[in-house]
Amino acid sequence: MSEPQLNKDFVLRKVCGVNVVLPAGLQVKDFGGALVLNDTGALIYEQLEAGKTAEEAAAALVAAYDVKHETALADVQETINSLREAGVVA
Repeated sequence: MSEPQLNKDFVLRKVCGVNVVLPAGLQVKDFGGALVLNDTGALIYEQLEAGKTAEEAAAALVAAYDVKHETALADVQETINSLREAGVVA
């Protein structure tokens, strides 16, 4: 499977302390809402935004939250799948 690519028509912002993925450009009309991410999801999003691989994003989770690599990688894959279903990841 190829590495996930973020759809550039979405942006991650912190609004009142909440991590929110918002549509931009043409997606504003079609998306009709926003996605709320917890801090783990936001870290994964930021890693993908920086061009990191799923493995690299998992390593960032291990460093930030002191979890096992397997757990972190499963969380990364689950987040990527959710973002893909929403159209945020290609």
